Amino acid sequence: MSIQARLVKAFSRRALRREGLAGDRLVRHLRRAFNNTPVIRLIPRGIETERIDTLAFRGDYLGHSDPKVTVLFFHGGAYIAGETRTYHNLAGRLAKQLQGEVYLPTYPFAPEHPFPAAVNRCLEAYKYLLDQGKDPANIVIGGDSAGGGLSLATLLHARDKGLPMPRCGVLLSPGTNCFPNEELLKRNDPTDDMLSADTIRNVIEVYVPNPDDRSHPYASPGTADHTGLPPLMITACNEEVLYGDALDAKASAEKAGVPVEWLERSGLFHVWPIFVPFVPEANQDLKRIVQYIRRQR
Repeated sequence: MSIQARLVKAFSRRALRREGLAGDRLVRHLRRAFNNTPVIRLIPRGIETERIDTLAFRGDYLGHSDPKVTVLFFHGGAYIAGETRTYHNLAGRLAKQLQGEVYLPTYPFAPEHPFPAAVNRCLEAYKYLLDQGKDPANIVIGGDSAGGGLSLATLLHARDKGLPMPRCGVLLSPGTNCFPNEELLKRNDPTDDMLSADTIRNVIEVYVPNPDDRSHPYASPGTADHTGLPPLMITACNEEVLYGDALDAKASAEKAGVPVEWLERSGLFHVWPIFVPFVPEANQDLKRIVQYIRRQR
């Protein structure tokens, strides 16, 4: 493991991971942690940036002057927090390496806007791209952590609405299940440097406060029927507490005959690919993600 990865693990355990926080205390902690994260923007040369603020789409755009691929990427943050600015390094490199463009939409947070508000907004972001004339065969829907869960829910929602499917989906350490695998939660609780098992359980209560809603396919997309979805790439560290959620998504996709590219790492941490360009393992696996997207043409 690289020195840079070790530093991220140490910083995360100190600044982000907490035990026993729930309700408003959990919300305040996560928002402080995500909003106060120092960001060094290293966007590759030749990538244009723009803020989009319309009724149909709010968020950031980073793109090549002649884009061939469009990535719609939903940021993580436990459905409670997060900022698009912290994803500019990832988006810029995706745009550069794909000769493409990346849209980073905002979406409403719980508890002020509980499920299904975020899922509905994410579908609107996809419809915005289609309305702009983007070819769905050249669109990729992806996200990390909560954004990975929203990506999968958006694919299901789009399918159910009869919208065309994109080229593929890319889910980075996705949170996909309101009924997580308790055995894996407990097993990986000591080894996850970012999130505790308590945090996962308590985030579910904030995001989907009505227990009757937690079995809805868009709230627990990892165990939904994946029939008709596009190919998926799923990444996970086998020592993180959301490992079981990623396995759920993999199993459901394979059961439905959806092709799955599975990328599993040991010894790293939750959503490691977003830490480009600072962590060598992130740079290495971003190349694998780019290669996967290209192969889906």
